[in-house]
Amino acid sequence: MKRYDKQFKEEAIQLVLNQKRPVAAVARELGVHESTLHKWINLYKKHKEDAFPGSGNLRSEDAEIRRLKKQIADLQEENAILKKATGHFRKTPEIAYKFIYQHRFKFRVEKMCQVMRVSRSGYYAWIKRPENNHKIQNRKLLEKIRDVYKISRRTYGSPRITRALKKQGITCGKNRVARLMRDNGIVGKTKRKYKATTNSKHNFPVAENLVNQNFKADRPNIVWVADITYIPTDEGWLYLAAIEDLFQRKIVGWSMDSTMTRQLTLDALRQAVQGYKPSPGLIHHSDRGSQYASYEYQQALRDNQFVTSMSRKGNCYDNACMESFFGTLKTELIYGNRFKTRAEARQAIFEYIEVFYNRIRLHLSVTR
Repeated sequence: MKRYDKQFKEEAIQLVLNQKRPVAAVARELGVHESTLHKWINLYKKHKEDAFPGSGNLRSEDAEIRRLKKQIADLQEENAILKKATGHFRKTPEIAYKFIYQHRFKFRVEKMCQVMRVSRSGYYAWIKRPENNHKIQNRKLLEKIRDVYKISRRTYGSPRITRALKKQGITCGKNRVARLMRDNGIVGKTKRKYKATTNSKHNFPVAENLVNQNFKADRPNIVWVADITYIPTDEGWLYLAAIEDLFQRKIVGWSMDSTMTRQLTLDALRQAVQGYKPSPGLIHHSDRGSQYASYEYQQALRDNQFVTSMSRKGNCYDNACMESFFGTLKTELIYGNRFKTRAEARQAIFEYIEVFYNRIRLHLSVTR
């Protein structure tokens, strides 16, 4: 049975109490039994910050402020779509008509026709025009594409959407999916560069690179990779230490704090070991940062009979899989959002990892 640490329990409770979501729904999304989550909530209500062993406090947030922030973000997104459509959808009148039809419940048809530079009479004539079989099939496929795109939190591009559709038994070519997405303004989020957090200027011993950029495993808990990144908030940096299993591309351990310390990485390791109970001989790969090379962290690896592997100095490709995860996290969640507090960022990252990334998101590098 998987064991959950204090951080996991606290963040799970926040999903119920702060967001006022049903216990059953949150439990299902996190893969936790409903009665277990009820037990955690009751313990917290009775004992507050002393409900679970360890340190850290739950922080409440104003639900009304969160609702208004979401509403503002939605309006900004709609405005951005309309601005983009001004140039993109003027290529042909029919594409403009499609956009207007799809957004007719969000914006006035008259205003959209003005922005798109098409006539209202032409738009209404297009609506009355009967669809041929090809258009009907494209429309149905587009609905499926939009469903997958929504589930992916608007992050999937055409390759992942095509793959998701085929898993549902829907036959479609990647070029057709890409064209429908392009014509209807459905675009997956792209990655940005970000600053490294590795400090390899220390006197701790370093280990040999056993992984050597071979980021594959034939079963779970054979190779784990670890790294640290940072997330900006109005209160200051929030640091995230994470451990990924190479077989599943799943985050098996994580920890967040306001400082980048050895304890941050030790907490992530402890969570991974408690939750997945790997056998001796597991390869633990990381960069040469002082947090991972420290005596305390290396002793924890020895206590679990893990084998240490470290990237070569100054070679970011030696830990590319974790760089990829952090890039995905920032592209799909962090960029475009502003977190007022570290607690707000913690909640969003927790939900992204435990609900979406580990359980829903398709990972193209995982082949079965």
